[in-house]
Amino acid sequence: MKIARVLSAIGLATALVGTAAQAKEWKTVRIGMDATYAPFESVNEKGEIVGFEVDYAKALCAKMKLTCTFQNQDWDGVIPALLASKFDVIFSSMNETPARAQKVAFSDVYYATAPVIMGPVANKSDDVSPAALKGKAVGSQSSTTFANYIQKTYPDSTYKGYPGADEPNLDLASGRLDYVVTDILVAETFIEKSGNGCCRIITEIKRTPDIFGPGVGAAFRPDDTDLRDMFNKAIKELDDDGTYKKIEAGYFKMDIRGK
Repeated sequence: MKIARVLSAIGLATALVGTAAQAKEWKTVRIGMDATYAPFESVNEKGEIVGFEVDYAKALCAKMKLTCTFQNQDWDGVIPALLASKFDVIFSSMNETPARAQKVAFSDVYYATAPVIMGPVANKSDDVSPAALKGKAVGSQSSTTFANYIQKTYPDSTYKGYPGADEPNLDLASGRLDYVVTDILVAETFIEKSGNGCCRIITEIKRTPDIFGPGVGAAFRPDDTDLRDMFNKAIKELDDDGTYKKIEAGYFKMDIRGK
């Protein structure tokens, strides 16, 4: 019996040491984002990744006393790159959908804005029914909730997917697309920057949970629940101390939390 107890104690001690060894002390966090989505993240003329989510992520990292670095990653490869440990968190306007939640762990939602349908100014019709868009070219960034919405809602339209968020907007402005589905703030930013009256927002789209989910969160590897919990704590603290509102006001004239 004594021998059994000793062996049991050794086994427990070994398990505890193993658990301690596996626990990661986060000091530096690598953040991945697809920087083609102004005003949330884009690359400026100096080659720097800038935008609302960059500033917000930096504030979260400061709150957690972490050193954070930023990496540009194409959207189609962003989840595979996270799972391959090329970076530690996706902070890139990723909506928490049921399909994605099977692959990654999401933080609490930190914004939820409306999707919209954008068309050329020359198109005066507000009819965006499936019948009205039959045969029309409708574009979005591929592998997004916008792409899923188009393909589900407009099966008789011609869908065109793009690697980034800029390309469909530019193709709409040049007449190669009839409609684009994107985020309302991305659309407003593009329309304002284009400066030539090329496009207009035709209608907002209701955020149906099965396609768009509850909103945007940071995404983590499923085993990194400790890092996710650190971010969730910091998200709440920046809400409570007014930091989120201050950063938001520097970019937007509306509350983007969707609350």
